[in-house]
Amino acid sequence: MATPIDPPTLVLGDDDLVDWMELTALFDTFGVARVDALLGSLITLEETAEDDIGERDKRREQLVERLENEINLRQRNLGETCPFDLSASGDELLLDGNWRDPKYAFYLICLITTHVTGSAILRTPPGGELLTRLRNRVFQIVATLGLAGLATGPAFSVGWPRQTGETIVELLTRAAAAGGGFSVRTPPGPYTSPHEKDGGVDVIAWTSEGMPPPPAFFFGQTASGKNWPGKPVTDHARVFSTAYMLDHMTGNRQYVTLIPYRVLNEAFWKSQSLIHRAILDRLRLPRRALRGLELSMEGVPVDDADNIDVLTQWLGDYIACAQAA
Repeated sequence: MATPIDPPTLVLGDDDLVDWMELTALFDTFGVARVDALLGSLITLEETAEDDIGERDKRREQLVERLENEINLRQRNLGETCPFDLSASGDELLLDGNWRDPKYAFYLICLITTHVTGSAILRTPPGGELLTRLRNRVFQIVATLGLAGLATGPAFSVGWPRQTGETIVELLTRAAAAGGGFSVRTPPGPYTSPHEKDGGVDVIAWTSEGMPPPPAFFFGQTASGKNWPGKPVTDHARVFSTAYMLDHMTGNRQYVTLIPYRVLNEAFWKSQSLIHRAILDRLRLPRRALRGLELSMEGVPVDDADNIDVLTQWLGDYIACAQAA
């Protein structure tokens, strides 16, 4: 049976090498990725003269240190949503034996989604019906829970296709009744397309402190594709508010783009944050999603919190499909 993972190459950065180890552990029968196996694969690709062995060993030690730093960074940011850990010796990356626990699904879905297109690691990425489910349903659930966790309050899934079958007006009527601090424009504004699906807004949420209006209102855009830099929600939110909302009493409005990727270039990260206002990436989103799930258990209205099994089912289906390919 062919492995769903391609061998590592010398062009992979430290973040991709850790992704390689995580995906290797995910698909391994025993949930293990060995550091020496990774290093051995890379050494076979190097052209090192015999008298440069000492320099090669030095580079190898530096790489191991950088990989450990990247793993530690992920663990610090992800907290209990991180399903991976280094062994005590540092020789192995281990997948938690209870990795099917829903709290790990948020990160694993982000990890796999990162490598859907153009991956130098994942030989068998999700495709066909699995990819459609990921784009239309699975990542939308992660994002809805994530925005709830960021806002620490109710969250409603606006993005198309809506599983509830509601129109935007019907969904917003439900959100307004939950304390969103606005009235619903019925019918929508005169310049609203009669075929409008979601108005370019995927999730709305707000900070809940007992009574409306909420202190802060959040508009969220899910962006599971690599074209996410071109999808800020700010302009869509302005048009959406004009078309569908009246008497929106919360002046403190926040705009968030939710992505499954890492953004490693600091200058690019900061420039995109100026454009998008706030970005929940792979190291921010899982922890917020878990908090959103916890809020729903405390009685806070959070769409799709009762569909957490959709995430674990998708993970199981994809892993089985990739291993059988």
